[in-house]
Amino acid sequence: MKRLLSSITFGMVICAASMGADYGLPADIQDGNILHCFNWTAKEVKAELPNIAAAGFGSVQLSPLQRPDIRVGSSWHDLYRPYDLAFKSSSYCTEQDLKDLCTEAEKYGIKVIVDVVANHVDKTAGYHDPWWDSNNRVRWEGGISYGNRYSVTHGQLGEYGDVNSELAEVAARGKAYVEKLKSLGVKGCRWDAAKHIGLPSEGCNFWTTVTSVPGMYHYGEILDEPASGQPGLIKEYIKYMSVTDNKYCNYAARDNGGIPGGYGGAWAVDQGVPANKLVYWGESHDTYSNDEWSQRVSQDVIDRAYAAYATREGTTALYLARPNTVGFNTIKVGKGSVAYKNKHIAEVNKFRNIMVGKKDWFESNGNACSITRQNGGAVIVAKNSGNVTIANGGGYCPAGTYTDRVSGNRFTVTASTISGNVGPSGIAVLYNDGISPEPNPNPNPNPDPQPTPDGGYYVYFDNTSNWNVRVWAWNGDENCNFLGTWPGDEMTPANGLLYWKAPEGKVPTQIIFSNNGGEKAGGTDLLFVNHAIYHPDGSYTLSADPTPDPNPVISIPEKLYVIGNLEGADWDTSAGIEMKREGNSFVGYNIKFVLHPKETSCFFNLTDHLGQDWDDLNANANRFGAPSEDTPLALDKSLEMFKYTAGRTAAQCKSWMIDPGTYNLIADFDKHTITLSKPTISGIDAVNADTAEADAVYFTLQGVKVTDPRAGIYIKVSGTKTEKIVIR
Repeated sequence: MKRLLSSITFGMVICAASMGADYGLPADIQDGNILHCFNWTAKEVKAELPNIAAAGFGSVQLSPLQRPDIRVGSSWHDLYRPYDLAFKSSSYCTEQDLKDLCTEAEKYGIKVIVDVVANHVDKTAGYHDPWWDSNNRVRWEGGISYGNRYSVTHGQLGEYGDVNSELAEVAARGKAYVEKLKSLGVKGCRWDAAKHIGLPSEGCNFWTTVTSVPGMYHYGEILDEPASGQPGLIKEYIKYMSVTDNKYCNYAARDNGGIPGGYGGAWAVDQGVPANKLVYWGESHDTYSNDEWSQRVSQDVIDRAYAAYATREGTTALYLARPNTVGFNTIKVGKGSVAYKNKHIAEVNKFRNIMVGKKDWFESNGNACSITRQNGGAVIVAKNSGNVTIANGGGYCPAGTYTDRVSGNRFTVTASTISGNVGPSGIAVLYNDGISPEPNPNPNPNPDPQPTPDGGYYVYFDNTSNWNVRVWAWNGDENCNFLGTWPGDEMTPANGLLYWKAPEGKVPTQIIFSNNGGEKAGGTDLLFVNHAIYHPDGSYTLSADPTPDPNPVISIPEKLYVIGNLEGADWDTSAGIEMKREGNSFVGYNIKFVLHPKETSCFFNLTDHLGQDWDDLNANANRFGAPSEDTPLALDKSLEMFKYTAGRTAAQCKSWMIDPGTYNLIADFDKHTITLSKPTISGIDAVNADTAEADAVYFTLQGVKVTDPRAGIYIKVSGTKTEKIVIR
């Protein structure tokens, strides 16, 4: 649940039913940030709750609670070799300890998340419940091959046998544990090694079962792709939980001084995972405690990366309370760093909490980035302290003068830029008390939407690099492409450049030009500037008289034909179906599309000339088609129709994609659109006769022409006269 906060709520006591008393903490875990109290005992977390709330964290995450022999001083990795998929009291955390923590946390509005290990139990006899030793509840099928999804979900993580998650009794044991945690006051679960447990589409109902407990939040540790060559699986995981994106998150602190490499990673950009299903971090306990990269990175760089991720709309971010030492076998159970209390972290979290529900925009110039929130404020993250000027993405941060909440330095914000001096932390947080969702309210409570500018939303690309250019455009979480999968739409040659126009009703705010998903213009996401000409280095030019839309008027052809996967004429260049002209449109009735062998969809475009062969068609036909190859055309939806002038190859004339079946088509040359619909009595409309005395033509009630009508009910058409008749 998301809430927009009115100006009177900021800095005041909020209703305890929706926000943590006095601390402004969001009611939902996903709407706030998480402090990972890695290795801390429940009592240690409880003692820190006032400081945690003051630092603006909405949730705390505890390490696994599934082993009875854990105590302060145990090796941290003992926690990840559980005795059972069940709660086990220990000196580390008893049931009463956990219950007391949850009760106290609720007073502050803080939610408790528990890390759950469900993929394996300890292999050593006596260190796991004997229940696991029968009925093939643990399997030993060898190590994991990450190129094989079955191996990922059935193989062994290291030397530990794989829990047979496909068994209903195993899933039931997991659900019972979730119910136990909930009964003690826990609000959410973090699922360790989630990608190693299968999905319902793979015959495993573990996730369906354990996430069915009402009122519990879930997120899964998904490191890299769930399986090589199966990127779509991440979309199935998010039906049950939020997910991590380690590649995107690790880059900022590991490789780039704390600055992320763009608006989103593979899950958000390539797979379309919504922001409210993502968990980000500056580092994780694995990157630190498993002797990986982050133990060599200073806390201040980690903090900058955290700030860049923790201030995003929809996503939640995890802040690791680091152990006080390094080394896989040196790190022990017990309270670690309290760097989370630093002012810059607290201000980042407070910004995140205040901006719930406000769209975000990410900009980077390589050395600094800005995260702006619509009608709210901005967070600036820089590799170094000092003066910085960076884009006010989308103009989201209201223009004015701000005092940085971290350093106290002054910043000036215009409609396009943010300028000021970033303090020693490398983080600046800008917003004004008393902001409202509409700082410049329109007196009309239901204002008309912003009209589309003359010519619509379109851009050009100067393809001097000879790329196979694809466009990916968006506005917040909204995809603004014809194609909903990365790398997006192809561009059309026009006016000596490449041209792309946004679908009707879409208003892009950001855009990527890529070489078929590879190299990007400017190396990053770009601000969408309407009617601009972009260049491979990411720059753009825009004159007072911009290059005109190349498709303002499509001249109406004398004749128009459908070609494609037609019944009896599969892409036959000489046998397309002629459409009937009606005003400035052409209509085709009862056009039957059939699947080509080995295809799962049908494809078509339009032509004003039928040729003896493809060479004839390509040389002499003007074609009318989609903006990008295989653009899906849904029933009763209109999509823009593009003209491909004579002289194009077949590959350059893009097709629409539809399901097999019989349809009516309307090509509207006033609106430049194509519309697909199902026939009604339809076939009669395609008959062209001049007089009522013309020979009669008969159709079934479904619009199928009948040459030899027998007994039944028909539609009889004689020239301009149409009537329903019964033949006995």
